[in-house]
Amino acid sequence: MKTIHGSDFENLPLEELVTLSADIDAIIKKKRREKSKQIRSQMNDLAKVAGYESIEEFIENQTGRMTRSDKGLKLPPKYRDPQNHDQTWSGKGPTPKWLRAYENNGRSREEFLINNPA
Repeated sequence: MKTIHGSDFENLPLEELVTLSADIDAIIKKKRREKSKQIRSQMNDLAKVAGYESIEEFIENQTGRMTRSDKGLKLPPKYRDPQNHDQTWSGKGPTPKWLRAYENNGRSREEFLINNPA
């Protein structure tokens, strides 16, 4: 392999430097493509070890966070509107309008607990 020291470039004409630069850019692109193929192959192998068909399938299944074990389960009601027993709330998610209205009027959320001992 031929080595060139920095000072050797100083003496080259501009046209030759431009040609060298283009040649070097082409070599870099080629090597990056080769490296990308190698990395993609390794990633596909790892995805298959994890039970996926390809790296694309693995990526599609990533949400960036753990899935909740209770996701999709309907939680039992924890709070009930005393004026309308059909209006309940599990305590998860946004506070319902009926409970916010009571709280805005100075009432405590604990008053509306379904298993409230009071």
